[in-house]
Amino acid sequence: MNTTESQSSRAASHLVHLPRIHIVGDIVKKPGTSLGPRRIHDYELLYFPDGTRSVYRVEGEAYVLQEPSFIVTRPGEYHAYEYDPQQPARHLFIHFGFPENAGTEAALPLLAPGGPSCIPLDEELPVGMMKQIMHIAHAHTDRMQSRGSSLLWSLLTEISGHLYDEPLTTPANRIPPQIVKALDYIDKHLGEAISVEMLARRIGWSHEHFSRSFVQYMGRTPRDAIIQRRIERACQLLLYEEHSIKEVAFAVGFSDENYFSRVFKAVKGLTASQYRKKYYNPMYRDLVPVKESESLYPVNRILYNIGAGEG
Repeated sequence: MNTTESQSSRAASHLVHLPRIHIVGDIVKKPGTSLGPRRIHDYELLYFPDGTRSVYRVEGEAYVLQEPSFIVTRPGEYHAYEYDPQQPARHLFIHFGFPENAGTEAALPLLAPGGPSCIPLDEELPVGMMKQIMHIAHAHTDRMQSRGSSLLWSLLTEISGHLYDEPLTTPANRIPPQIVKALDYIDKHLGEAISVEMLARRIGWSHEHFSRSFVQYMGRTPRDAIIQRRIERACQLLLYEEHSIKEVAFAVGFSDENYFSRVFKAVKGLTASQYRKKYYNPMYRDLVPVKESESLYPVNRILYNIGAGEG
């Protein structure tokens, strides 16, 4: 071990919960090949970036990897891989353990015996973390046990959060891309006339199928969603801009100010003027209205403030 690696390892040993990385790789297996059955002495985290017909078998259970997924294998688990019989199967993998912090794996339910083995997940953050560890292993090997281990712990925490902080997203409740496309169109054209028929045509679905599917996945009709998003954008304009109520109404697609006022009060429980008076803050003058779908969290908000109630 060189000097830089030794220093990095000593620094990492002072941080709790950091795993020690043993092996890192990114390989593509030939169609029809396999690995195992076997048992390993450490943990292994894998990421299959492509949906294939590869199968992961562990302790009598079988998982067909039809969508991008993370795989967790724990020490001593009897497992095997049967790779797609017709196309190459790529996977990224990390072997790791906790030699200097025995028992710290208990802090993550993900790693507990009997925990989940296959986690369908294709979100940018965890996938990016996995790829960054691959990059560190290749380009900055001497930082593997400092940068790599810290990043791996964060990645494991993020996957656990996906599993235990929120309901697991499954193919049955994942919003279809056609509906996402329709929502994006609504957000980009709130100031224009938008009909349900036109949205259905744009995504290539019939009016009936689009309306039925929209209610199934979004919990409201397309028309209600258009109105809701228009009112939410109007709220931003009321707080961030100095437009009149009439100008705000026109800007979000209402041609009648009186109708806008009735809808706004029905949705928010306040008139537009009352809303502006109640929630306006001078700090909002420098903010720019944004569409809600641009982020997983509401933009232009203070999301966490320890002085607002937590000590």
